[in-house]
Order: sequence, then C-alpha cells, then structure tokens
Amino acid sequence: MEGLLDQLARVPDPRDPRGVRYRLATLLAIGVCAMSAADHDSLGAIAEWGRRCGQEVLGRLGAPYDPFAGRYRAPDERTLRDAYGRVDPAELTRAGFARLAALPRPASDRDTPDGLPEREQRRAHHAARWADPPGGTRGAAFAVDGKCLRGAKRSDGSQVFVLSAARHHDAVTAAAREIGAKTNEIPEFHPLLDQIDDADLTDAVVTADALHAQRAHAVYLVEHRQAHYLLMIKNNQPNLVGQLSQLPWKDIPVLHRSTARGHGREELRDVQLVSVKDLLFPHARQVLRIRRKRRRLGTKKWTTETVYAITDLTAEQASAEELADWVRGHWTIENRVHWIRDCTFGEDASQVRTRNAPAVMASLRDIVRSSLCLAGWANTASGRRAHADPAASLTLHGIP
Repeated sequence: MEGLLDQLARVPDPRDPRGVRYRLATLLAIGVCAMSAADHDSLGAIAEWGRRCGQEVLGRLGAPYDPFAGRYRAPDERTLRDAYGRVDPAELTRAGFARLAALPRPASDRDTPDGLPEREQRRAHHAARWADPPGGTRGAAFAVDGKCLRGAKRSDGSQVFVLSAARHHDAVTAAAREIGAKTNEIPEFHPLLDQIDDADLTDAVVTADALHAQRAHAVYLVEHRQAHYLLMIKNNQPNLVGQLSQLPWKDIPVLHRSTARGHGREELRDVQLVSVKDLLFPHARQVLRIRRKRRRLGTKKWTTETVYAITDLTAEQASAEELADWVRGHWTIENRVHWIRDCTFGEDASQVRTRNAPAVMASLRDIVRSSLCLAGWANTASGRRAHADPAASLTLHGIP
C-alpha cells in the first residue's frame, strides 16, 4: 500500500521549476509529520521540527542532499510559506483522502489479542468502532459544512472560509474547497462534491444544514451523481416550511425516540416520518419532524425545538431510526472535525495569511486528525503527544 509521501507526490506543483530545491511532496510531508507532534501548529514550528528531526528522517522524507555540507537540507519558514501559498488545497485533500481511504480495516473487538496492554486494547476498540459505515447496505454518508478560519484574513480584509465534506462514520475529510471573497457556500457545493469520485459518492447520503436546502443541489445529487440527500429545512425556505408544517403531524405516530446525556444537559428526541409526493422540492419522498426537548442537568425547565428535514430516500430505503442517525451524524463535522481543529490545533489562532496557505494548513490538520483517529486514538491531543519522536510520525503516515 502506498504511503502518504507517494500520494502527496501526485499533488500538482504550481511553482516555477527553475530554482526549486525541495520537492513539493517533501514540504507537505514535513508539515503533516510536524503537526502529528504536539505544539507544532505554525509554519515556524514546522520549520523547527524539520531542523531538529535528524538526518535519517530528512532522508526518508526526500529532502535534498548537500554534497558540500555532507548533510540533508531542511526547509526554512519562508520556503514553507511560499510553497503552501501556491498549493491547491482541494488537490491536497484529495491526496490525503486517497491515502486514508486505502488504509486496511482495523481489527474488530474479537480479533484484538487479549495480551495487549489495556491502553492498546482501548485504541483497537476505538479503531474498530469507526471502521465501517453502519449497516453496510448503502454507501457512506457525507456531511457538508463550512468553517471560518478566524485568524486568517486576505489582503482586502475578508475572512477565509473553507467548505468541507467529511464521512459520518470516521470523520475523514473527503473534499475541501476555499470559498472566494465575493461568493458564499451555495455555489461551491457542486464543485466541492465534484472532488469525490463516483465510486465513493454513488448511493451515498449527503447531509447538509438549511443553507444548502437548494433545489439545484437536490437535482445535482440525485440526477447527476446518483446519490441521496438529507437536508434540514428552516425559515430560509418559507413556502416549503409552510407546506411541511401543514402536514397532519397530529395523526402521525412517533416512530423513533432516543435520549442522550452529555455536556451537562439531557436531551429527548421524538422523530415522526411521513411519505410525501408533489412536495415543493425535487425528488422529495419523505419528511422528518424532529422534536428536541432539552434541560440542564439539575434543573426542571425544558426547552422544546422542532426541526424538519427532507430526503429523497423512500420508506423502503431508509427507516426513521436510520434517518435520525444521519441527522445526528451530520454534527460529526462540527464535533470531530471543526472543534478538534480549533481546540487541539489552534486553528482560529493561526494568522497564516499567504494566498492559499490558510486552507492548505487546514487540510494538513485534517490529514493528521484523520490519521490519528484511524490509528485508534480517541483523543487527538493524546495521540499528538505520543508522536513526539519524528520516526513515530513517519510510521503513522506510512513513510518508509
């Protein structure tokens, strides 16, 4: 199986070949391996990691050899900034996903040797938990959502936004696209999903928030990509919301009920489901109404919220429980992607601003985060601390 360095070699190099000393794959691999260790979240820290990692590691990463000094050269911060500013973050994410999607399936619980230390058993259990999408009768589900890189600003003062698509079951980022200063997430939806191969998207379920409840998106997914959609509906579609609210919900039973506790609160969810025809939305076949009741632990006051979602999946294709799981699974991209990049990698504090560099750094964080998760690390910060040795980082990413 190819390692990360082999996949990064497929990322197009936009630099003028005259005067280039470092292969682009080497510069990107140094960024990934440095970020795999704790406290290497900036370009300066990545350059320091390269200077300190040792000659053997630099040689394995493909660094150029200086015959006069008799040693491998490590790139400085300026070299990294210039290269990262030119790379297409979409191509980098594609290369990272190709590597992560090809990783062998983790062992199941029953295949985990009993003699392993308790810590290793917990890691194996975590890896097996996210090994495959639930069910297996349909392709993986992808969550689409955007994120603002708060510390990064363009020369005109506008903030940088990145639109991403991540798999529900393991939070691996499959596609990413920087949003231009004079546009928004909506026109970038199709180009984003165009980055995902047909083999991965066919028969998959794409979930998105109310911003992407667009008729053109539904037509694109069903008719052009042979995929399915599950979209939240809010007041940005007033006519559609009015039509959904007039459905005979009082006569429809609750088909799925769940409870959850966490983050100091308790939540109850009731899911109603109705099949529809001739709805004011292309290919819509089922409508969900989800009633959420929440209260802070230790209090008696409940708050109630009602939300709607629509899908092209028929009742024979998806049950109320499956649809409810996908609605909850959509927040994987918030909880296990965006939140980890913010809190563990300090993304919002990063002030990298050179051209494409902010989005490229976000893609590097995603590759590290996903690699640690698939290796069995339930806690990304703990996994980074365990890879302080540069050789361990190279092993994590399959670099011989």
